Amino acid sequence: MDTCVGFDGEASGVDSYNGEQESWEPATGMSFSSIDEVKSFYGKYASIKGFGWKIRTSRKGEDGKLNYLMLSCSREGRRVSEIPRTLKTLPTKVKNCPSKITIKLAKDELWYIKKFEPNHSHTISPTKSRLFKANKNISMHVKRTIHINDDAGVRINKTFQTLVRDAGGYENVAFFERDVRNFVNKERRVIGKDGDAKALISYFCQMREQNTNFFYNIDLDDDFHVRNVFWADARSRTAYESFGDVVTFDTTYLTNKYDMPFAAFVGVNHHGQSTLLGCGLLSAEDTESFVWLFQSWLRCMLGKAPAGIVTDQCKAMQNAIELVFPTTRHRWCLWHIMKKIPEKLSRYGEYKNITFAMKEAVYDTITPTEFEEKWCSFVNKFKLEHNDWLSGLYKECHRWVPIMLKKYFWAGMSTTQRSESIHAFFDGYIKSTTTLRQFVKQYDNALRSRAEKEFEADFQSMDTIIPCGSNSLIEKQFQVEYTHAKFKEVQVEFRAKMNCVPSLKTEEGNLATYHVLEEMLVGDRTKDRIVKVVFDRGNHDVSCECSLFEFRGILCRHVLCVCTQERVKNMPLKYVLVRWSKNVKRKHSYIKCSYSVTELKPQMDRFDNLCKHFYEVAEVAADFEDATKALHQRLHEFKSNLLCMVATSNNVNKSSNNDSNPNNITRRNENMITEIRSPLRVTRKGRPPLNRKISAVEKVVQKCKKRRTNKRGDKLTTKVDVVTDGVVNVGGNASFTDLLTTSEIDFTGSSEFSTN
Repeated sequence: MDTCVGFDGEASGVDSYNGEQESWEPATGMSFSSIDEVKSFYGKYASIKGFGWKIRTSRKGEDGKLNYLMLSCSREGRRVSEIPRTLKTLPTKVKNCPSKITIKLAKDELWYIKKFEPNHSHTISPTKSRLFKANKNISMHVKRTIHINDDAGVRINKTFQTLVRDAGGYENVAFFERDVRNFVNKERRVIGKDGDAKALISYFCQMREQNTNFFYNIDLDDDFHVRNVFWADARSRTAYESFGDVVTFDTTYLTNKYDMPFAAFVGVNHHGQSTLLGCGLLSAEDTESFVWLFQSWLRCMLGKAPAGIVTDQCKAMQNAIELVFPTTRHRWCLWHIMKKIPEKLSRYGEYKNITFAMKEAVYDTITPTEFEEKWCSFVNKFKLEHNDWLSGLYKECHRWVPIMLKKYFWAGMSTTQRSESIHAFFDGYIKSTTTLRQFVKQYDNALRSRAEKEFEADFQSMDTIIPCGSNSLIEKQFQVEYTHAKFKEVQVEFRAKMNCVPSLKTEEGNLATYHVLEEMLVGDRTKDRIVKVVFDRGNHDVSCECSLFEFRGILCRHVLCVCTQERVKNMPLKYVLVRWSKNVKRKHSYIKCSYSVTELKPQMDRFDNLCKHFYEVAEVAADFEDATKALHQRLHEFKSNLLCMVATSNNVNKSSNNDSNPNNITRRNENMITEIRSPLRVTRKGRPPLNRKISAVEKVVQKCKKRRTNKRGDKLTTKVDVVTDGVVNVGGNASFTDLLTTSEIDFTGSSEFSTN
């Protein structure tokens, strides 16, 4: 057989090698102390020459020990495709290459090269040797960088670009971007090898071990599939004490590969920022699921219901709120309602005029009576009496019309934009293929970032001062008390005061009634409106028709205008809300959150600690050239000694690696969740995303699958509700013993069982 050797080198056509590299040429009779030394030698030789290699053949002796090994070029052998070439041609690596070495174990326990074939049947390229599979290497430093970036939600292509930049170019990187992607996917499979449900509960158990105030609740169906999940960390539970008066609740965010809607309870902190007060994943958007979630959240918050809750127009949510939060004021999202106008009214010929008249009735009214007059006027004018959508809205106007709700405190929440801002925040961390285990991990990353933003805002309010825009002592009063974000809102009202002209209308004892004429800008035109303000000269109580203070907790321009007219120096303390104060120490800011449960293997953990130590030494040595050279020399010497040490203590090294437990789960917890299964894919409400014709064969197959699923479902009639407080409720026909054999529940806290 003819063999050829080719080189894909520099411009001369041949790669140049120095004399030191030539000493790596194998030769018959060379001896090695171990099989690992043989592989390392041949791997370095293949890398220098520019070809891939593999283990071709290995044999064991009668004693069961390896005594024969053949290492060959990776393009050795031949392959005959079973697919005819006329249908499809696939690339193949093999080219019947003869290059190989044969090694045998002698009686003196040394390995000798018995045969060496240097020739190849293909072109070899030293410049491309780093890309051969056998020569690819992802170092511990690179693996740690990939881990950190993946935990932080950095995309893989960005991680790879970071590694290339750190290495000084592509030529110094011994792997492809797809190798990084494969490494990440492999690690994720290791984490979730026992299923999403088991990994999820294991994660919750770890979080609870870090902080016993971490709360979670998991609902299972009859087949032990995860149906609904709720959890809240200790910081969120404590923050609810300060910011739980008004919350928004939304389920419009699609999260994971099971299509389970993400349900977020969101409040507003003292900076006006969104803060998470708990969240869940639901298998259905029906009344039963919402009741379960609301009850879990209420139990988590020690039975304290919010004063107000904002949701979208969902009948199932409304029913659940009436059952679980009977005393809570329920408001619909105004933005979601107004967004439906084109869908509901665009078929009318005077659509533009109808839209303008409806918005004028909703936004440009000061009293409930004025709203009702304008609403009935536009409905009658355009003959919309039989429009079911408008009729339904009018019947429930107390749930969404601003003027009907302004007498209650809503912390400035007019829509569920708070929830939507949280969703935009999660978009950097979560996508449609996210597993349950990945979701809660990225939830921690997002929550940590949100807590840091609040911490930064606290620091800015403490360390800096926003100057007053006037000489008003009232403005100075709010400057001292309010956070920067809320003081800016006060300043907006102070600036708008210049557009208001107060006039005293009546006086009855201490009560003075003012009519404030305000010049408003509506689109491109100006409009005047009169707002009534009542001022008590005895105790400085004041009320305004616009109800801005009652709604947002910020004094309006009309009140400020009247107070200036009455020469008020300071507002009563009830108008300076503690909720917006920067001088109050809130408990949740002192809680060490149970974020980021690290799951490093012992080897990676040791590497991480060493690197941190090295960085500190390098930072000191880098300032001086002599110190840098001395440190390099010491490190080279230590590395040589360390390699000798490792070679003589392989057994110790192997035993230390065997203590790695990728999931970091105790045996107790593994037994606890042996039979709990991952969720089933959820069918969302509304129009399906894909409507296609299904063949008759597909219909038959789907029917058979459904029949088999129903049969399996009939065998189990147990419903389990797993709660962090250590209570397991068992219902249905299964016995208590049956449950224990299926799932042994053992929590870190006190455990308690109750049967129905």
